[in-house]
Amino acid sequence: MMTVLRFFQNNRLVAPYNHLNLLSRDKDYFLAEHDHPFYQLIWVTKGTLHVFHNGTEHRLKRGQLCIIPPGELHSLASEGGYEQLGIDLNQTCDERGIVSMLEKQVKHFVVLDRSDMLSVIVEVDEMVDHFTILAKLQIARLLDSILLSCVQMLDSDTSFRSQMLILMNMRLSENLTLNELSEQLSVSTSTLKRITNREFGCSVIGLFHQLKINKACSLIINSKLSMTQIAETLGFFDQAHFSRFFKQKMKMTPVQFKKTNAL
Repeated sequence: MMTVLRFFQNNRLVAPYNHLNLLSRDKDYFLAEHDHPFYQLIWVTKGTLHVFHNGTEHRLKRGQLCIIPPGELHSLASEGGYEQLGIDLNQTCDERGIVSMLEKQVKHFVVLDRSDMLSVIVEVDEMVDHFTILAKLQIARLLDSILLSCVQMLDSDTSFRSQMLILMNMRLSENLTLNELSEQLSVSTSTLKRITNREFGCSVIGLFHQLKINKACSLIINSKLSMTQIAETLGFFDQAHFSRFFKQKMKMTPVQFKKTNAL
């Protein structure tokens, strides 16, 4: 169930903003995998939202947001419910060049922590009660500031984020340690922990285990490999070790998972 706190369409917004909402989702919310023909921003203001994209689960807490480019498949879920500010942009480029800027700077799904800008949401909420022409322009200015600040952050963060995911996915068959990962990414372990928590909402090892589980699920469903072969491929000591790890994360054995998804 959805509770709409505020909702505005493009006839009340300045281009390139097509849709703006402040809404609340109830517990056990789920939205199946889908995509959009436009850029979308989801900014969590309360609770926790799980965004699943390209085999990775991103846990967004208060202050964290994701920017989803056109055509990027994703699904949403929240066990305890959450509140958000949502922004949908126009599909076509605007005179001010906001959409063109995003097309150049945000080519892939990204998660950012913008807890420092949450006061902007309060300002937006106050303005929409008296939606004058001046308020409309002021809201556009605030939305512009959100997007511009995100693009500035991405100049340094995106390359590191991508490099980290590529490195982890390449070494899923190894028992990669925090020190090894820090050395290969040329950062301290404390910096790596901080960035991982900010970008993915989990620990470094937690992210590595999540990627390993995602790969295991994909191999179980889409390959003809036996459970023993999958265990070897992902660097487990034996099938029993793999089964224990899988059950701990998925609350079912690999065999049960295969049967469930074969139905």
